[in-house]
Amino acid sequence: MHSRLKLTLKLMAMFVPFLLFACGFKPMYGQSSENGLGLAQVMANIEIDQITNIEGRQERLAQLLRNHLNDRISPLSSVGTAIYRLKATYQVEERGYGIRADESVTLQNLKLTVAFNLIDIQSDKLIMEGTARAIVTYDLVQSDFSNKVARETSLDRLSEEAANQVITRIGTYLSNNPISTAPDIKKAP
Repeated sequence: MHSRLKLTLKLMAMFVPFLLFACGFKPMYGQSSENGLGLAQVMANIEIDQITNIEGRQERLAQLLRNHLNDRISPLSSVGTAIYRLKATYQVEERGYGIRADESVTLQNLKLTVAFNLIDIQSDKLIMEGTARAIVTYDLVQSDFSNKVARETSLDRLSEEAANQVITRIGTYLSNNPISTAPDIKKAP
């Protein structure tokens, strides 16, 4: 019985890749058949514009978003001239929940909304736009310092989640719509 199970698992392992390719699956970070560039190489050539809140101010959250986006967009660092520019603005909504008998709030809910645009630098044409949202809730306690630390940690988690969503959407778009000519992009060694 044990050898039969092993044989079945081996056969399944051999046929699963064929099934994935038959249904149209292709890895997001694989090489583009049109120009031979990998998605990571194309995304490394995205320039991130200054990120601000909806009032146009730069805050600590803008820096966190930019850092998380840089970590995910350009792990290879730029290997050529920037092809796209990423512009983003954000808004944070805060609401208290979990009201006690003395009407004090016990939970704080933070919602981050990031609106982003990907622009072709050469033609100054909007390529794609989207919105990323992230929500986190943290406990409010009697200590103001603890509440401040919890809020800062929550903002970092929010910015990381929103950055992941932005990168995933841009990566999906670019892998489904590869650039046809890329004279300025150089392959990474």
